[in-house]
Amino acid sequence: MSFQPLHFYQTGTFTIGNRLLGEEDRTVQSDIRRTNSLNSGHRACQGCGEALGARFAIDAAMNAARGRLIAANATGCLEVFSTPYPETSWQIPWIHSLFGNTAAVATGIAAAIKVKRTKRRDG
Repeated sequence: MSFQPLHFYQTGTFTIGNRLLGEEDRTVQSDIRRTNSLNSGHRACQGCGEALGARFAIDAAMNAARGRLIAANATGCLEVFSTPYPETSWQIPWIHSLFGNTAAVATGIAAAIKVKRTKRRDG
């Protein structure tokens, strides 16, 4: 993978569809393979680093997991601005957990998926 500097603006994003820029001038945000798992419409502050970081981290995880990902998110700013009841900006399966037990919740999700796969093979 080649080096590409990050730009903290959305010129040429896939969502906006700015087709005036050449392929070489577009940022990684305009890549058609992006999952946009954390979609627009969230209530993060403008320029929020956590929102941008979450999008890049989830995109990388989705790429590594070949699109099969469930996000477990602890209480915090990301949870508050991305899921104000009854709305959500998440475009993937997402579960909220309390502060210190996100790893346990994620482990439970993995165990449940493993059991479902086993039952599907047996049944």
